[in-house]
Amino acid sequence: MAKILMVKPLFPYPPHQGTRRVSLALLGDLASEHDVTYLCQREARAEASLVPEVERLGVRVVAPLMPNHVTPLHKVCYKLKNRLGSAWSGVPEICLYWSNRVLRSNLERLGRELRPDLTILENWETFPLRRSIQSGLAVLLAHDAAFQIRERAAQAAEDGPARARLARVAQRYKKWETAAWSMYDAILCLTDEDRQVIERELAGRGPRFVRHLPVPVSGDLFACRRPTEAGLKIGFMGSFRADFNLDALAYLTGQIWPAVMRRLPQAQLLLAGNGYDGPLKRKAETAGARWLGFVERLETFFEEIDVLVVPLRFGGGVRIRILEAMAAGVPVVASEVAVAGLGVAGGEQCAIASGADAIAASVTNLLTHPEDARELGARGRQWCHARHSPEIVRPARLGIIREILETVRP
Repeated sequence: MAKILMVKPLFPYPPHQGTRRVSLALLGDLASEHDVTYLCQREARAEASLVPEVERLGVRVVAPLMPNHVTPLHKVCYKLKNRLGSAWSGVPEICLYWSNRVLRSNLERLGRELRPDLTILENWETFPLRRSIQSGLAVLLAHDAAFQIRERAAQAAEDGPARARLARVAQRYKKWETAAWSMYDAILCLTDEDRQVIERELAGRGPRFVRHLPVPVSGDLFACRRPTEAGLKIGFMGSFRADFNLDALAYLTGQIWPAVMRRLPQAQLLLAGNGYDGPLKRKAETAGARWLGFVERLETFFEEIDVLVVPLRFGGGVRIRILEAMAAGVPVVASEVAVAGLGVAGGEQCAIASGADAIAASVTNLLTHPEDARELGARGRQWCHARHSPEIVRPARLGIIREILETVRP
């Protein structure tokens, strides 16, 4: 049994984002074999009442309040300090935001008290904390190759000036992200595509141990029942804190949904997600969509819809919502960007389409051919169970952690 300290810049509960579900699943796996302490930050005082929900996984939780959430004045000063610090040092502001003095001081204190064998930092943006790890191995859990998200955002921009500006930002972030990768003893990636990107960008300049850490899907989802009668309900879900999900929502409601309605006027659109109450919501509702907001139980959502559409135009990492829908037996229509790195084949585990008309046609085809939709959903569920069920994934993940402890040297 090793002592493991896992560090995340945000509190992971409730698990209404894919990244939070990824973190909680890894915590549960690690706690089944190791002594685990979890250091994270609360964005609100009320989140203190949720700490026991995370501790049920068998981990010790240390969750200080973020310094910008003490008072409104603290928020203003914190933002100004980070903006000035970024302008002076060149370090992206988000890196200073996530790697504040509160998190750093707790990391250093726990390092002295616990002397962990392994410290896992989530997200490359926390790299300023790397120098505070003084004992054991330092491992990065990279949720994605983030600079690629910005590159794809630049490519998706509709006008030249915006495309050029976003490309410059992507290049700046790439410099910092690749430099951050080289600081760790090992890197864990959520897709094999990201592993290849990191190894290619480092080209021998960083850790030799870069591994794809497979992502599990909750076993409860594999027990979901599909509707007994075929319907015409299209589902879309995502955390609207992410710009790529907001872009996908705009793309769906502005181009894809009208194309579906021209083909199938009786269709219904159900939108699920948290963190948004802006004009896109009102536009979607005006167009006839039903806005569900945060869905407490994914099973309920998946059991109601007939097709899930994931029309991302840019993004990165693992699209946990696609895996979860597959586990529930829901047929999925996704863009090529959305399924990148998952290892799925179009027409086998899900439908893959490019362009608004092609996505709309694929969605309409599944809704009007329910037997094909059921077969696609069944193949997706079978594939997902073989690769992402907890009983398959946990031993593989624990094996990777043991390999790090046994073979990697600081």
